[in-house]
Amino acid sequence: MKALVLTMLLAALSFSPGCLGGDDASSSETVPEFSMIADDGLEYGDESLLGTNYILHFSASWCNQCRPTMHAVTNHLDGEMYIVVSTDANDGGETKLGEWHTQVNESKDDSTVSAPFTMNVGLAQDFEINNTPTLILVGKDGMVIDRHIGPMIDDEVIEDFWAQGQ
Repeated sequence: MKALVLTMLLAALSFSPGCLGGDDASSSETVPEFSMIADDGLEYGDESLLGTNYILHFSASWCNQCRPTMHAVTNHLDGEMYIVVSTDANDGGETKLGEWHTQVNESKDDSTVSAPFTMNVGLAQDFEINNTPTLILVGKDGMVIDRHIGPMIDDEVIEDFWAQGQ
């Protein structure tokens, strides 16, 4: 009986956060290789973004709860690298991306989303994106720092998310 209790206790401890890795372990996920052309005509990729902290915001043109997040993040992190990436192959092409970007900007009178809009279904699959919005913070070294699933509209939450890469 004692052996069974001891075995169960050791098993429980090995899966407990903070023990043998748990939640305190740093992420070792590297950003997959990617390259994409955005609606601004520029190319963004894992290699060209090395040395820069950035956020990949996985979204789609049909995601209405993504729009408030886009406005909040781009306005709060003015000038920081923030890229909107569609998970929907139907959003591809510079014209469709531009139309989507215009619709997002028109969705809020006092705000403009200055982030580039692009589409990369393969990158979404590589990150196993199942929900929009999903925001991924990537560090200067190309390593994933954090992942946020769901809307992000509170300034303090945005600041705390971004500050992890500083």
